[in-house]
Amino acid sequence: KNERTQQDHTRQTMVMYNLSIYNRKGICLFFHEWQKDRKRPEDDPEFDAERNRLVYGMIFSLDDIVMRMAQPKPTDGAMSIKTDSITIHLYQSMSGVRFILTTDNSAGDLRQNLRHIYASLYVEDVVLSAIHDPKHDKPIDSPNFEKHLNAYVEQLSCFR
Repeated sequence: KNERTQQDHTRQTMVMYNLSIYNRKGICLFFHEWQKDRKRPEDDPEFDAERNRLVYGMIFSLDDIVMRMAQPKPTDGAMSIKTDSITIHLYQSMSGVRFILTTDNSAGDLRQNLRHIYASLYVEDVVLSAIHDPKHDKPIDSPNFEKHLNAYVEQLSCFR
């Protein structure tokens, strides 16, 4: 009983922070926050651009290190990076689109969830959309994608 209470408490304190989607050129096409960063100024495009550049640079560098050092080489396009306070879950599609989900460390492994977001939400609501043009580096503007993403994420046990 005590172990179950501890699991329930842990489940209630998990935090999902944000999701970023980058194209293969490193351009942020989508950013959504569920848990606001207290250090982030509201509506500051310079701050957002700098954050996007730093996040993509870090992921690109870590991915390069992993591909050089890992034996065997990861082949599924997914990895997680854990720090003292956050976990970054990464999924890269075959086309080079990168999905980066940031959570606290108690959220567990969400790489499968990123695959689902890519295959079932992004492909259906963005890629197959008549207005989507993958040749242009414009931000994703799809109310259906945001609606379906929020509905999916909010039903996850790690969402708070």
